[in-house]
Amino acid sequence: MIAGSVALFVLSTAGLAQGVRSLGMGGLVLPGPAASYLNPAYAAFPSLYGSDQGLRLPIGLLGLLRGEANPLRFFYDRAGFASPNGGFDALTFYDQFTHLGEFLINPASSNAFVNPATGYPEINLEYSASGVQLTDYLGRPINLSLSLGQPTGVRSSGALTPAPLFSIPFGLGGGFYGDVGLFAGGFGLGVAPDANLRRAIASGRLDPDTDYALTGSASGQAGISLGFGFATALPSLPIPEFGTANIYVGARGEAFYGLGYFEGSGRAIFRTDGSGLPNQAPQFESTLFYSYPGAGFGFGIRADGGVALESQGIAAGLGVRNLLGLASWSGTQIAVARDGTSTTSSSSRGGPVFAPAFFLNAAARQALEVGEVVYGADLGYDGRFTTHIGGEYILGPGRVRAGLGWEDGLKFGLGAGFSGAGFLADAALTTHQAPIVGGTVFGIALSIGFSF
Repeated sequence: MIAGSVALFVLSTAGLAQGVRSLGMGGLVLPGPAASYLNPAYAAFPSLYGSDQGLRLPIGLLGLLRGEANPLRFFYDRAGFASPNGGFDALTFYDQFTHLGEFLINPASSNAFVNPATGYPEINLEYSASGVQLTDYLGRPINLSLSLGQPTGVRSSGALTPAPLFSIPFGLGGGFYGDVGLFAGGFGLGVAPDANLRRAIASGRLDPDTDYALTGSASGQAGISLGFGFATALPSLPIPEFGTANIYVGARGEAFYGLGYFEGSGRAIFRTDGSGLPNQAPQFESTLFYSYPGAGFGFGIRADGGVALESQGIAAGLGVRNLLGLASWSGTQIAVARDGTSTTSSSSRGGPVFAPAFFLNAAARQALEVGEVVYGADLGYDGRFTTHIGGEYILGPGRVRAGLGWEDGLKFGLGAGFSGAGFLADAALTTHQAPIVGGTVFGIALSIGFSF
């Protein structure tokens, strides 16, 4: 049995979607019981390729102590907190806070757009009769192919809940099992031009009597989930000239009770006149929807299914979450119109949905003359595509890992681990795309475990 040395590590990290071993292989998820959240059939699958047994340390908390990411400076160093140079940077805080399992070496920073004359970030929307463009403070065009974040609310994710921060599994016998967990996620920041503005920037031409808008958006949700599932092995299937294939099937249902949900957007809009010239200063409008117990109600259910096969050390599986579901959040919506007037009303998000999320992965384990190697690949779709390929070389208690992946941008991983009598440790160097400003952020992740 593997246990952690500090209970906080369990609460903070046990439910992270990718463990340190996975990060070291570029984010690869191998077939096995640890992937049963993505494919219920894996709940009955043997652990052929090992798993992330150690507890991932929340070393990102150390990153929140650095000056530009530390919100606590507001209470003991307000002058430094508000300083235009070296003060608190909300983008750095957001990037580190959403990656608490990693210490980010170069987190996202709004300094990419800081005007030295003022010390504050500036993004300018410039337009004239000759065209329109987004620029920094020097008038340099901003590349719109940046990674701009991905807010994921009910509208985009259907009845899917984020992966749990932590969960407590329990067996019910006869192939039945259950789990209860706390989830918080779906966090996203987005900045994007609308179709008209993107087209105008590409062509350098403004059309007459047309609205152009730059939209910012954000979302997040949290709640308690309760799942029940069943998984079993079917009779083996002989395959001519290949051998015998072991087949596993599984199904899982999940219900959740919402603890909080928010979804907001804001738009900066300008309109051209009949000659294609901007006829007024930009106008602004925004919408915010929020729900929490006492000021709304959130609940949902969904059904998942999956199948997996294994033969001669080679395995593959297909899981489908949200085959059918329902997600409903009732709460309050605040809308601010272009003329500055605001309205507050009761509103809701969600409803019956069919928004399936697919996950396919495969792996193999092969003995070498010295040591052995595990390698595999995966492909997922939950409103966006993700894919990873990676491997691990095992020699005695030592492990070396590497891999590549795509998650809203290219990422790679390098890792190493040790698994000895009574102790195991893993480390990984991983990357992700910086929100809003783009670019590659490097992070270091660690995990430890003890056997009793």
